[in-house]
Amino acid sequence: MLYQFRQIIHPRIPQLAIIGYAESLSHIFSSEMKCQWLVHFLDGNIELPSIREMEKDVKLWEENMKQYSGRYYWKSCHANCGIWSHDQLCKDMKRNPRRKKGFLAELFEPYCHADYVGLTRE
Repeated sequence: MLYQFRQIIHPRIPQLAIIGYAESLSHIFSSEMKCQWLVHFLDGNIELPSIREMEKDVKLWEENMKQYSGRYYWKSCHANCGIWSHDQLCKDMKRNPRRKKGFLAELFEPYCHADYVGLTRE
């Protein structure tokens, strides 16, 4: 499996972006978030870290996939790691990853697609 920085950019080939196939309807939103990140990157609003830092991040993502997906780690673990991934993309785009309105909502309400509405207009 090809692991990429933010699941979009290969650390050693930053000129090549790959937004992959979403294996279920629930992954369409993750692909949209990645496309928004890519637009920010191409507009020059995101500066990539060093190759070493990106490779370290890729390794962390791979370890999370293995930990939370068990022996099926080659499959996407966005069901388990989606919020963490979206938080990283929001931070890179200089958007607040805390999408809920209020402290208690942030702690107790599940995240959904509606929480990210207007992300590009911020």
